[in-house]
Amino acid sequence: MKHDIELNNRQALEKFLMDVEILEKIESKLSNFNVFETMGMINTEIRHSNVLSWLLTPMENHELGDYIIKNLVQKVVYQTSNDIPGINYNPLEVSLLDYHDFSVRREWKNIDILAVSEANKFVIVIENKVWSSESNHQLKKYYDIIQEEFWDYHKLLIFLTPFGEEASDSQNWISFDYNSLINILEKGVSFKGDSLKDSVRLFLEQYIATVRRYIVGDNELEEICRKIYYKHKKALDLIYEYKPDIYSDIANDLEKLIEQTPSLILDNSNKSYIRFTTEKLDKIFEKKGYGWTATKRLLLFEFQNKNNKVELKLMIGPGDTDQRKNIYEIAEHNQGIFKPRKYSPQYTQIFTKEFLPNHFDENPDYEKIYKQIEKKFQQFIDQDLAKIQEVFEQSVL
Repeated sequence: MKHDIELNNRQALEKFLMDVEILEKIESKLSNFNVFETMGMINTEIRHSNVLSWLLTPMENHELGDYIIKNLVQKVVYQTSNDIPGINYNPLEVSLLDYHDFSVRREWKNIDILAVSEANKFVIVIENKVWSSESNHQLKKYYDIIQEEFWDYHKLLIFLTPFGEEASDSQNWISFDYNSLINILEKGVSFKGDSLKDSVRLFLEQYIATVRRYIVGDNELEEICRKIYYKHKKALDLIYEYKPDIYSDIANDLEKLIEQTPSLILDNSNKSYIRFTTEKLDKIFEKKGYGWTATKRLLLFEFQNKNNKVELKLMIGPGDTDQRKNIYEIAEHNQGIFKPRKYSPQYTQIFTKEFLPNHFDENPDYEKIYKQIEKKFQQFIDQDLAKIQEVFEQSVL
């Protein structure tokens, strides 16, 4: 019975891997170089606001002129009733406006995007929320600022979110979604045709692809994935069941590095917290800890392997008050080596070293990730650890 199941599983995987045509479709969608992915700009809200500001400025070098700002305003006005709070334009008047003198400001009085036309006495405000949520009374505060600074201007206040979420101040702010925005940009690129420089076209196409994939959803990609899944459900479910867990791999490899390094002692650990000490530190400090690890060690190095990053910290855990304060005072007097946080009666951090930066797990190449860990680990052993042990030896013994 078990042999039959294994045979069926193997056949399902082989069938999946031999289906070259359907796999090539998804590979073609994912394999193209994308500058936004490479530079880690996908999850950075401020970068999206920067691109949008650039696109909305008619005289910028994107070669789209006033197409984006004009069509954005028209689209917002058309999709809303005629009695828009704070603006007296009707759709016809909006279509006839001259948009070329709009100047765009970023983070003016903390407002994401502000576009001002002196000739038209018209101000456009955009609050851009891609990943974060609206803070309390934020829109009301910005509305009051605009009312005061541009009291005699026509105003269009846009609350831009991935799916057009309703603004808290819906009497004054109009909700707009990223899908509609990207549709405008796509039409602009198509409308300009071959007149766009290749570099500009490539940049805009990559930005469109990024937003579709990571913010609003790529319908074509979703459809390809659905077809693949329904056709190869058994194989894909099996792959998912045995998919690698990068944090488990990192934890296992860190434990191996610790165990293979002379003088290091592995302490109680799990996937998120890999703890260790050294033979020297173990002789210096008595085991007077409690409520942390079963070994009752009070001072431990701790790899924190979670929240999209990996850091090594030297922690004073809960335990004997006198010993804790003694360790903390030593760290305070040697700030060239230690960087102690504020003293706490429970857990106090006195040293930290980044091993992997934020969002490292977006890189699928685990071999490269491990090499970075191994390099940082060796640097820590050769440089930081020797200094830390020397300070404690001189201060306590």
